[in-house]
Amino acid sequence: MRPTDPMRPSSSRRQAGAVRSRNSLALSLLLALGAALVLPGCSAIGYYWQAFNGQMEVRRLSRPVEEVIADTATGAELKRKLAYAQRARDFASRELGLPDNRSYRLYADLQRPYVVWNVFAAPALSLDLKTQCFPVAGCVPYRGYFAREAAEARAAEI
Repeated sequence: MRPTDPMRPSSSRRQAGAVRSRNSLALSLLLALGAALVLPGCSAIGYYWQAFNGQMEVRRLSRPVEEVIADTATGAELKRKLAYAQRARDFASRELGLPDNRSYRLYADLQRPYVVWNVFAAPALSLDLKTQCFPVAGCVPYRGYFAREAAEARAAEI
């Protein structure tokens, strides 16, 4: 019988971890769906669903910036922009004392010019923005949409 390495998870522990990960994702999906169902208004369900799907798309397509820069398939201009952003990010942490966390360390190629389109609204002849309140984000003067068409439809509606 071979001794096992206590630092290396056994096959059954890896499988259990994979099951927990799938269960965690399933639970997240159920909670998101449940939250959308208990929130008021039919339009709220659609809005929260597109927000959830948009966030999941960004997460699914995200890659570490260093990996994107090292990739031979990445164009020179994108590499230059990402390297510049990383230098600015490092400066902000080093010189300005901003947290050195994972912010701006991932890149997602969404095949569109913007991650999100924000829709703002104000009453006629007013500069006071209408506020939207959300369970997680709190109250903000806009709604964000991951598809331009949905943002334009909302803007026409209000």
